[in-house]
Amino acid sequence: MTDATTPHYEMVLEIHNAGDRVFLRSILDAADIDYYIQGDTVAPYLFHSVPMRLMVRGDQVATVRTLLKRFVQTSAYAGLKRVLDNR
Repeated sequence: MTDATTPHYEMVLEIHNAGDRVFLRSILDAADIDYYIQGDTVAPYLFHSVPMRLMVRGDQVATVRTLLKRFVQTSAYAGLKRVLDNR
């Protein structure tokens, strides 16, 4: 059950490998973003066939999208699967 004090989280990104997860954690931790990665503990046991979903607190989604768009555009690191469009 949710109430006014429970933060709302939105999916921003899906990833499929542990290297991406660690790299994204370092970016988000440095920016002091409130997030969790859904499937973080399960995916390795299922050979990463299940995506790990980056879930971000609703009021920080725009900030994270800006951070990740800048990261995707300036980085040669090709492991990211997709950055979702603004909806």
